[in-house]
Amino acid sequence: MKAVIHVDESKKWDLALKNAGNIMQYGEQTGTDFTIEVVANGEAVKDLCEEQAKKDGRYDTIRDLALDTVKFTACRNALAGAGIRESALIPFVEVVPAGAVELIKKQQEGFAYIKP
Repeated sequence: MKAVIHVDESKKWDLALKNAGNIMQYGEQTGTDFTIEVVANGEAVKDLCEEQAKKDGRYDTIRDLALDTVKFTACRNALAGAGIRESALIPFVEVVPAGAVELIKKQQEGFAYIKP
């Protein structure tokens, strides 16, 4: 099963991470394979900066989910708009050209769309 979790507001990160963790836990309990991508755009990209994630206490959760095969992506357009350098991001976060386009691609590839 495949899911894309869309985060565009900073206040939605905790719920998005909880959703991803719950999906992965369900998969482990039931033997169901999940492919999950968390797409951040808008103001939410700043929360994928390493310094911000550590300050907010989310770094370890994001790292653990990434180690459990959850993919994290950040919108290049949103980063540019916020004046954030890609080098400031958590090292395992992938930058995509446009978050909205990434969401479209994932849905065309059969990913279920989740918006916390």
